[in-house]
Amino acid sequence: MEYTYPKFFYDFQCTASECSDTCCAGWGIAIDPVSLKKYKKYEGDFGNRLRNSINWKEKTFEQYEGRCAFLNEENLCDIYTEAGSHMLCKTCTRYPRHYEEYENLREISLSLSCPTAAELILGSDEKMMFVSEYRETPEEEYKDFDFFLFTKLQEIRDYLYEVIQNRELSIEFRMALVLAVMHDLQSRIDRKHLYAVDELLERYRKSAFLNTAKKKFEGYTGQGVERRLQLRKMWNRLYRLEVLKPTWTKFLKKQENRLYRELSQEEYEEACAEFASYYKDKEYEYEQLLMYFVFTYFCGAVYDEDAFSKVKLAVVSTILIRELDLAVWLEKGKKFTFEDQIEIVHSYAREVEHSDPNLEAMEYMMAEEEIFTLEKLLTGILG
Repeated sequence: MEYTYPKFFYDFQCTASECSDTCCAGWGIAIDPVSLKKYKKYEGDFGNRLRNSINWKEKTFEQYEGRCAFLNEENLCDIYTEAGSHMLCKTCTRYPRHYEEYENLREISLSLSCPTAAELILGSDEKMMFVSEYRETPEEEYKDFDFFLFTKLQEIRDYLYEVIQNRELSIEFRMALVLAVMHDLQSRIDRKHLYAVDELLERYRKSAFLNTAKKKFEGYTGQGVERRLQLRKMWNRLYRLEVLKPTWTKFLKKQENRLYRELSQEEYEEACAEFASYYKDKEYEYEQLLMYFVFTYFCGAVYDEDAFSKVKLAVVSTILIRELDLAVWLEKGKKFTFEDQIEIVHSYAREVEHSDPNLEAMEYMMAEEEIFTLEKLLTGILG
């Protein structure tokens, strides 16, 4: 089987009790069937504690004041210290590693919801690269797995990587371009015209296509009022999601008020321009975010054929994080640190990515709501 992961994957080291936001609090921890069987059979006093601290109906660990029942006062796991690492459930063993499963392929990312992983993902200006290795495992055969579609999705994703990492283009242009291209390609996927993908990708790579795209995008500039309205509508969709931490909603509302109520249109536009200049040397962080979301979710379209929504999710998430950055920069007297960025990014990822209902809701909105059409999104990016 092939395993693909970011080049920095093995640089990750859990900071355990030193973590700024422990992964053992703030959300339910699902227990896999194999671990449940082990916990049922574990003997002694700790075995009794195990069985009494599991919600057997939900198959999760019980929580006390939002903390896992086994998270002690030192922010360490009692299962690990009392019973050993082999007794950790699959969720706790893997996190923050995230697996996407395809026929004879596993793609593994580090989750942005972990502060330490977020530091690795955003902390380098080197272009994100991926490593593949092969391990001897039995061949898999997934029922109804469309291998031809999957290979085309991989080819499209390689092109998206090229665009996202093209630093001769502004980050706004890169986001607009991947959206426009995927809008075009999605129509081919919908019509089962996958044979056209190679020819289209060849055309997209030509300078003439870039020049045409630049001219078309000019029609979306100069719409400052509409741009701000579009961004606020996108922001407000976050309030529809399940809330994992009450402080998240409070933070969102505070920063929304700062950007969209306290500032006049002119003040908002001036702040956007000043922040863009202030953060120009760190623009690669938004590139890394786009790469992360596209790597993690794009090829999942092999199961639902909705590649465009996966790209929308990547772009919208990056835009909203940048808006949060702008708000915090203003709050802190026009200062913004890497630590601020990590706090925003990992909090966003915790709320949006690590709730299956939230991810499903986001993808549904991307696919069905008018504010996430190509035209509306281009206005929000370029206006």
